[in-house]
Amino acid sequence: MTLTKKKAMKWIEAQDALPDESERVLLFTPYQVLGEDHTCVGNKESIATCIATVNCKQVQIFTHWMPLPPTPKQVCTGS
Repeated sequence: MTLTKKKAMKWIEAQDALPDESERVLLFTPYQVLGEDHTCVGNKESIATCIATVNCKQVQIFTHWMPLPPTPKQVCTGS
């Protein structure tokens, strides 16, 4: 299967803009606080309140975010 139309998803720096209050978004952290995975789903509160100590300094762990893609459309098979 080939993707003919692919919508570009771009990361938004948390210092530049934040998502709407209740919007769930994909979050990115450059730090290894989530194990091998550097992404998770969260919201504006997650960006503001999740901090970690890195090199003896408190930092916000989520540096970037992007809106979640729309949910897939369900296909009825008629069975």
